[in-house]
Amino acid sequence: MREIRADYANDEGEPDIQLAANVTVTNPPFGEGSILGHIDSSGPTLMIEEGHLDQPEFSLEVRYELAYQLFVQRDPAAVMPAIFAGQIKLTGDSSKVLMLAGQMAPPADGDPRRDQLREIVARIDAITA
Repeated sequence: MREIRADYANDEGEPDIQLAANVTVTNPPFGEGSILGHIDSSGPTLMIEEGHLDQPEFSLEVRYELAYQLFVQRDPAAVMPAIFAGQIKLTGDSSKVLMLAGQMAPPADGDPRRDQLREIVARIDAITA
């Protein structure tokens, strides 16, 4: 992931939203314990990294299967039903979760970022499949 981010570092613009979130993925089918990560767009670029932030705006905890659906399959429509069903535990500013879900949708046809995003997604899919 870091290599992919570095390859596009000069092409990135400011993130569309500003947020800092911790993500805890429970019950992974590999290793022991939970996977701790964070999403941070408060700097000049979007960062998705391991470990938790000291002061996130919100945190979410989700089982591995749902995390895969949300983050790897990128299904923004799954966010709200999962929240209402109690499958995502939220703490902090929940309005930011809705903003994050909105960002998961692909750019509209004609948006110059669309082709580059498809290329990036294909590279990510190749290492997460």
